[in-house]
Amino acid sequence: MQPRLWNKIRTEFSWRFLSTIPGIAVIAVIVFARATGSLQFLEWKAFDRFMRLRPEETVDERILIVGIDEDDIRKANKYPIPDREIASLLRELQTHQPVAIGLDIFRDLPVEPGHTELISTFKEIKNLIAIEQILPGIGGKTVNPPPTLRQSRVGFADAIIDEDGKLRRSLLAASDIQGDWRFSLPLKLDVKYFVSKGITCGNVEGED
Repeated sequence: MQPRLWNKIRTEFSWRFLSTIPGIAVIAVIVFARATGSLQFLEWKAFDRFMRLRPEETVDERILIVGIDEDDIRKANKYPIPDREIASLLRELQTHQPVAIGLDIFRDLPVEPGHTELISTFKEIKNLIAIEQILPGIGGKTVNPPPTLRQSRVGFADAIIDEDGKLRRSLLAASDIQGDWRFSLPLKLDVKYFVSKGITCGNVEGED
């Protein structure tokens, strides 16, 4: 009786064990594919699909974006756009009394004519925030901010491009190559807006 019972138990265990092998194999393949990034392309496609299915967002009237296109370059007859033209644009924007102005154009080097005018404009417009590049780009280089601006008036413009060439993420803060903590241009503009509305902003320290 005991040998029959033992054989029955062993047969039942073997059958159950064999039936779980396909499931274990599938789980192992998925875990391996996820760990090696093989599923990343499908995840990007699904994410992009869901983003396109979102309801259309209304235009935020509090934000004005001024772009520079080919017509502007032809009008200035020079590229990069000279400092004088940038200074004139900043002064015009300031007449509308914005809470903050973000200059998303690198100006670490003079672009004559008008560099002296641009420096004076930087000094006059206290709510201006310019950009820098803190993460090594092509050739391992970074881009300095305008030399006349304090670090409190500078935000970085670095972005992380996914391997398929699309931009899906935005950095709010990062450390530069020296290990110093820096904040992005959008975050600094947001903070200025919040402060104007009486909303204080501060760092949140995590628990160890």
